[in-house]
Amino acid sequence: MARTGSYRWLGGVAFAALGGGFGVAGYAVVQPVPRPAFAPVEAVAAVSDDRVLAYQALDGQVAVAVAEQPVRVILDLGFAVRGSVADLIALQAAVEAGKPALMAALLAAAQVEVAKSADPAVLLVSLPGPLREAVNRALATEALPEPVEEVLITGLVTQ
Repeated sequence: MARTGSYRWLGGVAFAALGGGFGVAGYAVVQPVPRPAFAPVEAVAAVSDDRVLAYQALDGQVAVAVAEQPVRVILDLGFAVRGSVADLIALQAAVEAGKPALMAALLAAAQVEVAKSADPAVLLVSLPGPLREAVNRALATEALPEPVEEVLITGLVTQ
């Protein structure tokens, strides 16, 4: 009899330790993620509460072929956009309505850079600026004169 009781006591201690461990792990998981040390404090403070930063991938690829270059470049793009939720919804509707014009503006800007060099390393550096300008010209409104803060090249294929 004494032997069965000692096993029950040991089982109770093991159960409590296991439950406590899961409790501590669960508490740690639900804690908010702290701001990274490398994030600038000024940038966080300068953004008002009603403006959010959203990342939006462009549906479809931009395929660039230039007669001077024997290479065809295919781009997958994303955009970093900052604005109020209402502005971002209106911007999304404008992108859907004017997608052919937007794709044409992106293609024209990309063709200029690909004509200079089709080297992927060079394109990763030279393309974001002109693509950002092209998108901002195509999507600018009074509420958001420069809606796109950054163009992200999420895929670059050269053939």
